[in-house]
Amino acid sequence: MLHHASTRLLALFPFIVLTGTAMGTGTSSAPGIEREGTKSHIAEIREMECAPFDLAHLESLKDWTTGEAVTASSIEEKVVLIGFVHSSEPKSLLTLSTLARYERQNAKDGLVVFAVHPDMGWEEIQTKVDAGRVRVQVAQDPDGAFSKAMKSDDVPDLYLIDRAGQLRYADIDSRSLKTAVGQLLRETPEEAIANAAIQSQDLALAEAVEAQPQEPENKVIPAEAYANANWPAVNTGEIYADDFQGQPLPVALENEKWLTKPVDTAGKVIMLDFWATWCGPCKQFSPIANRLQVKHKDKLVVLAISGQRDPESKVRSYIDQNRVAYSHLYDENQTIYKSLQVRGIPHVVLLSTDGVIRWQGFPLNPGFEQEFEQALEQILQVDPMFTD
Repeated sequence: MLHHASTRLLALFPFIVLTGTAMGTGTSSAPGIEREGTKSHIAEIREMECAPFDLAHLESLKDWTTGEAVTASSIEEKVVLIGFVHSSEPKSLLTLSTLARYERQNAKDGLVVFAVHPDMGWEEIQTKVDAGRVRVQVAQDPDGAFSKAMKSDDVPDLYLIDRAGQLRYADIDSRSLKTAVGQLLRETPEEAIANAAIQSQDLALAEAVEAQPQEPENKVIPAEAYANANWPAVNTGEIYADDFQGQPLPVALENEKWLTKPVDTAGKVIMLDFWATWCGPCKQFSPIANRLQVKHKDKLVVLAISGQRDPESKVRSYIDQNRVAYSHLYDENQTIYKSLQVRGIPHVVLLSTDGVIRWQGFPLNPGFEQEFEQALEQILQVDPMFTD
């Protein structure tokens, strides 16, 4: 039994288009997309991300090697990949080949690609273009005005603009390019706006969390502290599963396969999210789970558990295309799913740090817009692991 959650999701993110594609259903701060440079540089470029790209910057570029300048009209509702290169830098030549390949493979889907080269050494890059060694259009950047505006600190550098004209990713690592390009090409302009808002929010939350002090390790908590804690009220509505609130999991988490890098769950509140690639509401819940993982990363571990009529290969492919901050497990035999008798997904189980279920149920029920998140916040607040 599946449940529709449009009312709940739109209440949280009124700009989200519920199509089941792109970052709105799988990634928000886009974990796996790494930036290059020093910590201060990354902080600086992230301030530029998710904001409208200033089209006036294009006017500072000249001598386009194809003879056709990239303009505001030519990139409208397109994804734009920009590479900063220099002819004397060997990695730049590899980047130019990469840019040409991405253009060749994705132009039909709306990808516009160009490279930017400083005036110094321009003759050499022009020679390579004439010899057919450079097969992507390159523009000259007189006095480095465009590079300065984009805060490019080195070559090669890679930037991406989404279909809504927002600078989504600045100075990303080349190893993240496939993921980032694929994500932005799948978005509509409306989804790009919504997803950029979530991405911006999650980045801000991540920065705030990084500044928080870490809890001491190996903290020993007496059983009576858990017994006396003010846990949230149990979910008394239809939870579409057997009710184990106030009890440990009926089976241990030990039969699942990690599809993402294993994480340490000791001393953390755990959120189990039962989902499937074919489940629309599950995809709608993903940005919420992702936001909570980023916000509470020092106290919370979100484990998404798949395997409900989903081949592992299909789940892995979906995960690769929809990167999130939380972790993924695959339960081929549906051991824990069956032990809980889950009858509708997404189904969420919240466990305190002593392994007891403090809340479970469908997290997107209309009419109970804040019940799930309020329960989680209360658990994080009263769990003895995190109190003095």
